[in-house]
Amino acid sequence: MNKARGIFLAVLFSLMLVAVFNERKAAAEPSTDVWAKTYGGTGDENAMTLIQTDDGGYALAGQTCSFGAGGWDFWLVKTDENGVVPEFPSVILLALFMMAAILAAALLRKGKHSTI
Repeated sequence: MNKARGIFLAVLFSLMLVAVFNERKAAAEPSTDVWAKTYGGTGDENAMTLIQTDDGGYALAGQTCSFGAGGWDFWLVKTDENGVVPEFPSVILLALFMMAAILAAALLRKGKHSTI
């Protein structure tokens, strides 16, 4: 083994030890992250603004290529305090559908009895 190769391997080994030590030190330090989430689809998304809302959750505004009319579209995500995007409850959807059906039936009935 020549001298230059020996020095190169010693430096490389030293750098590897420093990297391992720094990684272990970073892993031992407590994280300040509350949570980390990924939002979006298969295309590109860019969050331009993040604010905390009055209910403790967050609102992200930006642009998306994954959803919308095609190309870059406006994108708004509302989360709870844990970063979870709440799903629209099916009970509310059922109630809205029933109210719409009742209103449509009332309008149809009124239309049959009206005179011009």
